[in-house]
Amino acid sequence: MKTKELEDLKQEFSRIKNMGYVKSTREGVTGVGKTFEDLIGKAEDTKGIPDYHGIEIKTRLGYSKSYTTLFNSTPEGKLETQRLCKEYGYPDKILKDKKILNISITKTPTIVANKYHFNLKIDYEKQRLILIIKDRYGHLLEDRVYWNFKTLKEKLNTKLQYVALINAWPTTRNNIKYYKYYKINFYKLKSFEKFIELIDKDIIRISLKIGVYREGLKKGLPHDRGTGFELKALDFCELFEHVYI
Repeated sequence: MKTKELEDLKQEFSRIKNMGYVKSTREGVTGVGKTFEDLIGKAEDTKGIPDYHGIEIKTRLGYSKSYTTLFNSTPEGKLETQRLCKEYGYPDKILKDKKILNISITKTPTIVANKYHFNLKIDYEKQRLILIIKDRYGHLLEDRVYWNFKTLKEKLNTKLQYVALINAWPTTRNNIKYYKYYKINFYKLKSFEKFIELIDKDIIRISLKIGVYREGLKKGLPHDRGTGFELKALDFCELFEHVYI
């Protein structure tokens, strides 16, 4: 167990908690996480490794019941998410000639664009998590998009062996966002098998977040914000054991 590292992070959290409300270092929904990372001196990266000495940090607003992204993982194959958007997406609200695909998928079918059904299928024999797409009448359109168990297991075990879940309260002063970090809980991953079981139970979902740039030099181009495997903070103890420090 990473006792020393957990204790060190707890001390860092106590220091930040005593600061009270601190000014956000980034606008938008990612501000709460980026601000805490800046306060502990973590450089921003996309390497898929834990944030703090082997501990992944997840931040959330105290009143939020939304999902937390565990990690991002695109399906096997090249540019499959862009293809899905092109073939099954729906018009952006502003740039109506451009398609987007912002959906969350579980084992239970999800209706997409009022004419497709998306759902996940666990194939234990092939060791794959497969995206099933049917038309509104239940006819299979495709089942070619998938995630290998091996890839998912590597991401889970590399990034989420230990997790710190931090709660914060937001406030706004003179149109500037501030956060007060007031609670931290530590967790240890149970197993990859539990991860797959929670997908089977519709507790873990996959979210495709493919939008479009609405302004600037990239206006009209696809904006893929990642394919996230997500879990509600209220369900953390389904996938993780609570660690008391």
